[in-house]
Amino acid sequence: MRTPLILLGLVWIAFLVVFPFAAMGDTSFLHIGFHLVQMPLLVTATVLAWRYRRAAVTRTQRVLGWVLSVSLPAAVVGVVLELVTAVVRLGEDGWVNKDTADVWERGPHALVASLTVPSLMVSMLAVLALVATTAVQGRRHAETDGPGQSSPTTAVVTHHAEQ
Repeated sequence: MRTPLILLGLVWIAFLVVFPFAAMGDTSFLHIGFHLVQMPLLVTATVLAWRYRRAAVTRTQRVLGWVLSVSLPAAVVGVVLELVTAVVRLGEDGWVNKDTADVWERGPHALVASLTVPSLMVSMLAVLALVATTAVQGRRHAETDGPGQSSPTTAVVTHHAEQ
């Protein structure tokens, strides 16, 4: 169960980190800083999702692992491209930290964000489903074995779920 919870934290923090940055303003430096914080979280989540998918025991875990293996890399590509457009915009502004609220209305950043945002939302939903199904499946196996007993199947499921 450990890996799904780590994935949950990484994916959701990568989304939630936008709010502190947005609360401070919508300038080039804050925009670039946000993407620099978001990128390593999503890259780490991508690597964990790939590893988890290979080790998945149940069909549901494999399917959700596949969804994460597609949506997380798409979000990473989107974040990288958004970062590039934010740096280009900073250069166009003469390397002066200016308001960049208009990047959401038109231009390459708005186009790239139309990839990033849905990919991140799918990842957020998939990781919630993964945590819920892993918890339910783990509990179901624990109830089947009875108190204090552990079958080899449960040990394997528990071992893979913890990775």
